[in-house]
Amino acid sequence: MDKLPAFEELERRARESRFLNDPHVRRLYELSRDKGLFEKSPDHLTRLRRDLLRSSLDFFARNSDFYQKLFETLGVEPKAAELEDLVKLAVPSDLLRGGGIERFYIPNRDQGGFTFRSSGTSGRDPVRVYRSPLELVMMTAANANLFEYVYGRFLEPGRGLALFLAAEELKNHLNFVAFVDLALQYKRIRLLYGMDLVPEESGGPLWKRLVPNRQRILEFVKSREEPKLFFSAPAGVYLISSQFGSLSLFKKLVYKVVAGAPPINLGRGGVIVTGGGSKGFQVPEYGVIVREARKVFKAADPETGREVPVPFMDVLGMTETLTALLDKYGVMHKIPHPLQHVFLLDPKTYKLMGEDEYHKDGILAIFDPLAISWLEVFMPGDIVKQVPSERYYGREFIYVRRLTEEEGWSLQRACGGTLEELMYRGGRLQ
Repeated sequence: MDKLPAFEELERRARESRFLNDPHVRRLYELSRDKGLFEKSPDHLTRLRRDLLRSSLDFFARNSDFYQKLFETLGVEPKAAELEDLVKLAVPSDLLRGGGIERFYIPNRDQGGFTFRSSGTSGRDPVRVYRSPLELVMMTAANANLFEYVYGRFLEPGRGLALFLAAEELKNHLNFVAFVDLALQYKRIRLLYGMDLVPEESGGPLWKRLVPNRQRILEFVKSREEPKLFFSAPAGVYLISSQFGSLSLFKKLVYKVVAGAPPINLGRGGVIVTGGGSKGFQVPEYGVIVREARKVFKAADPETGREVPVPFMDVLGMTETLTALLDKYGVMHKIPHPLQHVFLLDPKTYKLMGEDEYHKDGILAIFDPLAISWLEVFMPGDIVKQVPSERYYGREFIYVRRLTEEEGWSLQRACGGTLEELMYRGGRLQ
C-alpha cells in the first residue's frame, strides 16, 4: 500500500501544482493559512463562503464536462449560485463507496497525492478519497489553525510531545490519524505512536493486529516536556482510565516508582484529543469518559501552572471531509473551519433547515471549498443539532447519532469512530 508522504514532501509537490496559477485556487491557498478568519463576523464569513461557492462551481465547470453538464441539469448557475443551491449538489456518502467517487474527480487533477479510505469494517466497499498534494497542504494548515482556536492557544513550533494511541500505519488508512500526523509535522511537535500493527500473517482484520507499544507509552508518561497532547479514540481513553483506576495499591506504587503515574501528568497546556466521539459503541457516554479520565490524568494552566481539570477536545472528521469539526468539552460545541459551510436538512422532508432553527435534529451536510480534485458537497449520514453561538461561525453543532439503515442509510462510521471500533474490537491495551 502507498504511504502518506511527509509534510515537507507534500509542500514541494504542492508548489509544482499548475492550479496555483488559477486565481480561485491561489485565493484558497492563501485563505487556508489565514488565522484572521477566526476574528471575522458570522455574516462576513457567510458572504465569503457564498463567494467561494460561486468561484468553486466556476472552477469545476471550467475543468470538467461532467460538472458543466451537472450544473446545467440542476439549474445551478455557477456565477450566481446561492448557498441554498448546495442542497441540490449534496450527495450521500454511500454513493462514494468503492469506485463511486471516480465520476466526481476532475480529469486533470494533480497527481502525487494520497488516497484515504474508510476501514471497511462494515463488510461493504470502503469509501476511497484522493487528495492532491496541494489539498493536503491546505488541509494541514486549516486544521492546525482550527485546532489552535479551539485549544485556546498557539502551539509553539518544536515544543511539547504528543502520543497517539494508534499504530503509525493507520495514517495510511484513516483521515483522522493523517490529520494529526501532518498537523504535528507542520508544527514540528514530536509524535509517538502508542500501538503497533503486528505483521499480517493470515489476512486478519486490523483490529486483531493492534498491540500496545508499552515503551513509547512509558516514554510519553515519564516525559516532562510541556504541553503533552494525548490523541486517542474515546475507547482508548476509557480503557486506560479503567485500567489505572482498577490497579491494586501495590501495583499503583510500582507504576508510581517506574513511570511516575498515576496520575498521568500532561503538564502545562496538556490536553486529551479524541476522534469522532462515542457513537453508540460499547463504551460509556462521553461525559462519563471525561469524568473517569480526570481521575487518572492531570494538567496545569499554561499561564499560572495551577492544576486544572484535564481539557478534552473531540474531532468529528470523515474520510470525505478535508477539514474537521472540533469541540472543547464544557467550553464550546463542535465548530467548523470558517471556510467550511455546514448546512442541515430536515430528516423527514430533506429540505434545507434555517440557520436559526436551533435544538432540532438535522441531517448533517458539508461543503468544503478547499477540495479541488472533486466538488466536496456531501452528507456523511449523521444527525446533529445546531445551537446559537457568539463565536465566529454564529452556530455550533451537537452530535446526536448516526442515521440508521431503517432510515434508508447504511454508511461507514466517521473515521474517528472507525478508530474507536478498531480499538474496542482489539481490546488489547492490557
